[in-house]
Amino acid sequence: MKAILIIAHHCILPGAYKGFEEILDQLHHDMPGTRVASTSLLDLENDLRALLREDVESVTLLPYLLLNGQHTKNDVPKVVARLQAEYPQIPITLLPCLGDWKEFAGMVVSGIRNAEIRNNVIASPVGAKQSISSNSNFFSIELNLEGKNVLVVGGGRIALRKVKTLLPTGARITVVAPQFDPEFESLQSADKVAELSRRAESASITLKTRPYEPLDLRGIFMVFICTDQPTVNAQVSNDARARRILVNNACDYLDGDFIVPARMDFGENIAVTVSTQGRAPSLAKKLKQKIQAEWAEGLEQVEKEFYES
Repeated sequence: MKAILIIAHHCILPGAYKGFEEILDQLHHDMPGTRVASTSLLDLENDLRALLREDVESVTLLPYLLLNGQHTKNDVPKVVARLQAEYPQIPITLLPCLGDWKEFAGMVVSGIRNAEIRNNVIASPVGAKQSISSNSNFFSIELNLEGKNVLVVGGGRIALRKVKTLLPTGARITVVAPQFDPEFESLQSADKVAELSRRAESASITLKTRPYEPLDLRGIFMVFICTDQPTVNAQVSNDARARRILVNNACDYLDGDFIVPARMDFGENIAVTVSTQGRAPSLAKKLKQKIQAEWAEGLEQVEKEFYES
């Protein structure tokens, strides 16, 4: 199996890796059978060594950098040379940095031209027709989390609500925070897990009383960010994206990969969800209360009649 490792700058700003992730997605789609991975300049040596320990026949490195400076001329080649000496049987190819690619200049010029065209459309006179859509990019889906590892970063009331929402799915939940709301302690008991979870045999809660660490993401399927610390939130978001882990950011829905709609269960098998696309949580709460008050009896009756017919 061949491998491609793309190297980017480490950054904690929310959304910084968006374009980077799109390239990874396209490589996964267009090069099936190739191991595609990403790393940062800080993690390059550890991640490249881990990749070389896998069953790979070659590794191609792409510095996702514009300028051919200190990193591409010295730092990255030194790491490659060290690891090539450790693993001489696996060829390591270091590509030029992105800014040195012959195609790059044309891409930049084309992008500028397209941007000017879009700006002209947006700035058209009042009354002119514009085709700017306000539709959401969210795709409604229900995930099976039974037995999957889920990380919640934060120990306050928001994190507590997320954990209570996750327990019925049967997920294995790890919560990391320097301190916890007192109610978290009661959630750890087997009786409480069984009470809240429909799949108690697979559900579990582990509390780690310390700050978040990148290693907390090892083996994680999904992460929920629930702290009031923007720097921590940004770090968790970017660390998770670099590892291709789904992210829900309770403080910034635009930074996350998904949102969690308000859910209501009626009868044995009916679930109704309400979403305002993350823009108006208080409205979603109001709609949920209205549906629960006005629809519950009717929906349960419909289900009863369905099974009796």
